[in-house]
Amino acid sequence: MKYAIREMLKTGGGSIINTSSILGSVGEPTSMSYNATKGAVNLMTKSVALEYAEQNIRVNAVAPGFIESGQVSKEALGDFYDGLVDKHPIGRLGDPEEIAHAVIFLAENSFVTGTTVLVDGGYTAK
Repeated sequence: MKYAIREMLKTGGGSIINTSSILGSVGEPTSMSYNATKGAVNLMTKSVALEYAEQNIRVNAVAPGFIESGQVSKEALGDFYDGLVDKHPIGRLGDPEEIAHAVIFLAENSFVTGTTVLVDGGYTAK
């Protein structure tokens, strides 16, 4: 953000989208450092959004839940996979395109700043 903001100030503004995680909003017993850093991303997003709002720089974050990928798949996780799916009220893990849609929304909506969008199939709603 430090370098992007310098350039955005020269060009009249812009949109920054940070990457957080659902684990910045909920705790995980074995992930204290990860939880802390993603929680910090969420609050840093808010602080910087407030600091640069008048300069037409919007700062938001997207916080993905568990997304189907090579590392997060039935094949990779085995029996653990079904338990992970069960933690999502929507009944499945996310798709990478669903995260991309959230990023596009944040990039295009000029009235949104200082927020973290959770894209998590209801994981954090419980």
